[in-house]
Formats: sequence, structure tokens, C-alpha cells
Amino acid sequence: MSEQEQKNAAAGQRQRQHLKEDRQKTGMMFENAGLTRKNEDFMYQLNKQLDAQGATAEAKTALLEETMTALLEGQKTGQTAKGLFGTPTKYADELLHPKKTPAEQQQTSTVLMSVDNGLMFFAIFTFMFGLMGLMQPSTLKLAQHGSAGLVAIILVAVAGGAAFGFVNKILLPTVDENGKQHRRPLWLRIVLVLGALVAWILVYMLVAFLPNAINPVLNAWAYLILGVATFFGDVYFRQRYHIVGGFWGSSANRRRR
Repeated sequence: MSEQEQKNAAAGQRQRQHLKEDRQKTGMMFENAGLTRKNEDFMYQLNKQLDAQGATAEAKTALLEETMTALLEGQKTGQTAKGLFGTPTKYADELLHPKKTPAEQQQTSTVLMSVDNGLMFFAIFTFMFGLMGLMQPSTLKLAQHGSAGLVAIILVAVAGGAAFGFVNKILLPTVDENGKQHRRPLWLRIVLVLGALVAWILVYMLVAFLPNAINPVLNAWAYLILGVATFFGDVYFRQRYHIVGGFWGSSANRRRR
């Protein structure tokens, strides 16, 4: 064994010894806390799982103390660790990767819906111009590229995705930290939705004035390929993030689930 290997082995042995001493010390803390035997064993297993799942020493101490306090309170009414938290492995994962609040989940879904809508708009416009280019080639041979240009299509798709993601957020009820739903007044929803649609139409009109130098037109087959590829990319995106609603509607998502 080389000198470096001996050093690595010695370092590994010291680390294992330190971990063993830490677990023994933590185990004594559990024994003196007044927990039942089953709850004490749960805490010991939870401690090992937090180590295995990469918890820092500082975070682990706080999480163990919080859990132990909850167990001591639960013991007063006959509740067990398994009844409160499930298995140590599952609970350690929940502690280290807490679920988002309803408000955070709603915000995330709004962003994902915007991306989903943007991809679908891009697929629709590229496929449409590709099809038009095959049926009537002069469609893609204009002096001013306008909305048929690639950059124009991208900008319209991004604006449409953001607009309809915003519309989706406006139409759905808001959710507070306690999970209670609140709806905006009807008149406000109508005004905001119309405002989003007008903004998107305005973007569509303005991109027509983009200079040809930064707004090239691709040939019909390139647009068709981009449209089909983006469509299937959006299908994967929706499945990957379990997106509900949008162009596909709720029924398609129910079948997928």
C-alpha cells in the first residue's frame, strides 16, 4: 500500500470513528429525553438517515430537536413516531426536501404553464408558416419578412406564453399559506385578461417591423421540422412536469395520470 493510500485509509478510519462517536452521543441524548422505546428507536434511525442523506451537523441537530419535541408532545396523547411521521427514511427525506406551500406551488405552475404555452405557440406558428410555404412559396419570399421571420415567431411565442400563463393565473383562485382559496372580483379578471390579450396582439403587430437582418426567414421544410420537434418537445415537457390545462385541456391530463 502506498503512502497516499495509507493516509486515505487513516482519514477514512478517523471519519468512521467520529461518526460512531457522534451517533453514540446522540443516542445517549435520546435515551435521556424521556421518549418511549419505540420513539427512541425512531430517533436513532432518523439520525442515521439524516447522515446518509447528507444533512449538515447544524441542520441535523435542529431537525432532531424539533422532531423530538413533537414526539414528546405526541406521547402525551398516545401518538407514536410512526403515526406522526411514517418511516425514518421517508421522514428524513421530507425534512431535507420540504414540500412547497400552496402559494409556491401555484407560482411554479404559472411559470410552467407559460413555458408550455410558449412552446405550443412556437410549434403552431412554425408549422403554419412551413405549411404555407409549401403550398404557396411566395408567402416566405416577402421583401419585409415581418411575422414570418424566425425571431418574430420566437418573440410572439414568448409573449403569448407569458400572456396566457398570466391569464391562467388570473382565472384560477389564489391560495394563501393555509390552503384557503380566494377569487379576484369578476370585473378585475375581465380587465386583466383583456389587457393580456391586447398586449400579446400588440407584440404580434410590432414584430412585423423587425429588420430582415435580425429576423431571417427559414425555408418551409425547416419550419415544419421545427414545428414538429417543438410539438413533441412540449409533449415531453408536460409529462415531465405533470402540467394540467393549457392547450391540451384537463381531460388529456386525466388520461395521462
